[in-house]
Amino acid sequence: MVQNSRIRYKNQQIIKEQLETGIRRDIANAVGNYRNKLFILQVQEENVKTNLDNFNRSEEQYKLGRITSIEFRQAQINLLDARTSLNLAKYDAKLAELQLLQLTGQLLNVEL
Repeated sequence: MVQNSRIRYKNQQIIKEQLETGIRRDIANAVGNYRNKLFILQVQEENVKTNLDNFNRSEEQYKLGRITSIEFRQAQINLLDARTSLNLAKYDAKLAELQLLQLTGQLLNVEL
């Protein structure tokens, strides 16, 4: 009977260690994912700046008659696409942050 208790205890210890390892892995993955999403957000912010510069140049060129309305419209679309990608990157970063906070138990730390 004592031997069975020891075996059950050892099994519980192994299960506990497996759970702890899984939690650490999940948190490490969430941290990595969050960092990646923040990097993508930064890249998309730069992309919007670049496309805004391109749009402004295209607008000036269009006013001067140096580019066609189709080329100007493409600059508008490119800027819109860049802004849409930025908004998606913001959403993805916030979602990754929430997942990290949830895994670390910080999502529930709210003052009432």
